Amino acid sequence: MILMNMMKKIMLYIGLSVFIYGMIACDDDNLIPTTRPEFGYSVPQGEHDYDDRIVDWKNRCNFFILYEYQPRDIYWSVSGWNEAYDKGTSDGGATWQAGIKATEADQNYVGQQLDLLENKFLRFYQDTMLRRCMPLKLLLCSELYNVKNAGTHTLANVVNGFDYLAVNWGAESILSMTATQQNQFRVDINNTFLIRLIDNAKTVQTPEFYKGTNYTDNVTNQNMYERGFVKASKNQKDDWPNYINAIISTPYSDLIAKPQANDYTSKGILHSDKDKNGLIRKKYDIIIEHYKTNYKVDLQAIGDAKITQ
Repeated sequence: MILMNMMKKIMLYIGLSVFIYGMIACDDDNLIPTTRPEFGYSVPQGEHDYDDRIVDWKNRCNFFILYEYQPRDIYWSVSGWNEAYDKGTSDGGATWQAGIKATEADQNYVGQQLDLLENKFLRFYQDTMLRRCMPLKLLLCSELYNVKNAGTHTLANVVNGFDYLAVNWGAESILSMTATQQNQFRVDINNTFLIRLIDNAKTVQTPEFYKGTNYTDNVTNQNMYERGFVKASKNQKDDWPNYINAIISTPYSDLIAKPQANDYTSKGILHSDKDKNGLIRKKYDIIIEHYKTNYKVDLQAIGDAKITQ
């Protein structure tokens, strides 16, 4: 009797399973594909001669260079929507929601924008590092602004987002970029990328860099060089980024040049007139060797890429 009851239960279970499977199969026959595109990215986005280069970067280094994208791709962040807009006031004045304001690249100039990116940024890093460290998206813009609450629009070379870097100059203006503008673009995008890697723990700092530096006493323009600082900040977290910026913005020939009196730029920071105790040279050598050995990045090569005409 017990065995018979168990067999009945088993047969009932099998029968229910077959019935349910049949119902699911019938529902599958009636499925209708959604008309909404799936979320994601793909390249090429067009049939331009530069699209093959974009596809090559995706295949080699696994990031998307996009000249067509949605507002959410650039304005969304973990903390909120980062689009700047004029909120207006009751008296007709302008009160802005702070954030960024961006316009997609003009596709007539994306080829030149790629030239700029490759020459001033991407060539300084090996494919293996770009594959590991680049954000998902490199968004190409024709206009890119940082906007303050008062409505002040500041032209930006690059903006660092949650899963992207957005870059400017995808417009006719790229054809007349001055040497000063190209140099500033190079410094801004490399500095933004290198600091992003620190913030996202893609690169680490060596404790040896900080040994022997006093981060307690006040740092001034008058005593910073002899104490091993390149900026008048005693905040330890600023020291490494300040060295990165000084190196990638300044050719080595300027770093070792004799500085003028009361010159608080990076020029001459490796000259004995500024580096009286050799502390800057020590930290410079440490950070240069650290990036070369661990990441195959030559920071000084970025600084030496400065153009003069």
